[in-house]
Amino acid sequence: MLSIAFAGCTDKTSDATATENADTTVSTNMNATDANQEKLEANKKLVTEFYQSLYGDKDSTAIDKYVADNIKEHNPELKDGKEWLKNALRPFLSNPKIEKVKMDIKHIAADGDMVWLYVKDTAPNGKVFARVNIFRVEDGKIAEVWKVDEPVPAKSANDNTMF
Repeated sequence: MLSIAFAGCTDKTSDATATENADTTVSTNMNATDANQEKLEANKKLVTEFYQSLYGDKDSTAIDKYVADNIKEHNPELKDGKEWLKNALRPFLSNPKIEKVKMDIKHIAADGDMVWLYVKDTAPNGKVFARVNIFRVEDGKIAEVWKVDEPVPAKSANDNTMF
């Protein structure tokens, strides 16, 4: 009888310890999930602020604020590095004929350190483009960029829009 009572006490202690461990694991996992979600949201905010600031507001200080010194470009027409980017965008940013606009970001997604923007963009000549811009964020700066453009045709073979 003594062994039965002892076994009963041991089981309750084991159950309580298991429950505490499970609660700690769930709490740790929830904290990690919350921290990951906060990081994703921070990266999306950084990228959208950069995009609006540079391309919509034509603010040249956006490059220093949001871009890593050694930014890596995957567009074959662009060189790597923040200084090259500043010089390449100077004509666009200083052109008084190109007005400031609210960028039309249709979709945004993030996974890990990557952020995707799907943008409806009207070029200064009036031509409309569907653009996918992919950014890799490192240490709170944009460290790498990919861009895919597709002009929006005047006619479509279906009733779906590109946006």
